[in-house]
Order: sequence, then structure tokens, then C-alpha cells
Amino acid sequence: MGLDEVFKVLSKGVMVSLNSKKYLDVASFLMIDENFDELSILLDKIGFKLNGENGYFYISKKENMNEAELHSFLQKHKNILVAVAILKQVLPYIDKGNTVKQTEFTYQYLQKDNTALAQKFEYIFDTKDLKDIVERFFGLLEKAYILEQKERENKDEYLVLSSIEYYLNIVERVV
Repeated sequence: MGLDEVFKVLSKGVMVSLNSKKYLDVASFLMIDENFDELSILLDKIGFKLNGENGYFYISKKENMNEAELHSFLQKHKNILVAVAILKQVLPYIDKGNTVKQTEFTYQYLQKDNTALAQKFEYIFDTKDLKDIVERFFGLLEKAYILEQKERENKDEYLVLSSIEYYLNIVERVV
């Protein structure tokens, strides 16, 4: 693992969590101060910043976002933010490192019998088929590097990655 490989991963918008099996090599590389510092210096030269906080790493612009960029960011990430809010509402105990099951999530969701939750799901997925919604919901969170399937053979169990804190912080500020 070298700087070029780590840059390739991070430049694709991947948020690398320390507890991710898929990106363990990248996270381990960045945990070494010299590697982190070297990549930070390189990114700084091209106008970016390497962020490492609470067990996850990502690249951002050096300057704060202007209003148009902030609006664009929120538009691009609104479904993810709504999904994280739903996840936290259905499973309030959820935290990085926890295991979450689709079946448990579905059961807890049905127990809530909450019209507002159903409307949030319909907003994101434009369907009322609960099985389809839950599969797409978990797929969205996996694609956003918030959840990671624990085992290929078991599509029910997911690991909550450290990067969930990034989105939870945004959700808490907005709500």
C-alpha cells in the first residue's frame, strides 16, 4: 500500500473507516503519522485537505464551502442524510462498531408504526414495498460507506462503520 493507492481510493469520495474490512489496508496506512502527514502535504498543494477524525478518513476542500457548494452538497447527500436519520430513529442505540440486521431493522420499524417514517422512506425510494425499501435502504447506506456487509453469504448482517459519526453530526445540526 502506497500513497498513490490511498489517494486513488480517497479521491473517489470514499470515506475510509478504521473498522472497515474492505478498506483496512488504507486505514492502517493512514494511521501511521508519517504517511498521513505526507499525504496531507501533497493534498494541500492541490487545494485539498486530508481529514482524519473519530476513526474515519476523507478528503475535503481546504476552504469552506460557499453557499452554492453547500446547497449542492446537501442536494447530493440528502437521501443519505434522511437514511441516517431513519436508521437512528428506528434503532436509537446504533453506533459505530455495532452490528445491524435487516430483519431486526424491519421488525423495529414495524413496531414503530410511524406514518412520518413511512413518508421518509417513500421520499427516498418512491415505493411502498417494505422488503424492497429495506434492501434499497441498506444498499444506499452501504454505498455511502456507512454500513458494510459482514459476510458475503449473509446479506442480513451489516457492520456500522465509524463514518456514521460524520453523517450523524450533520443530521444533529440540521434537526
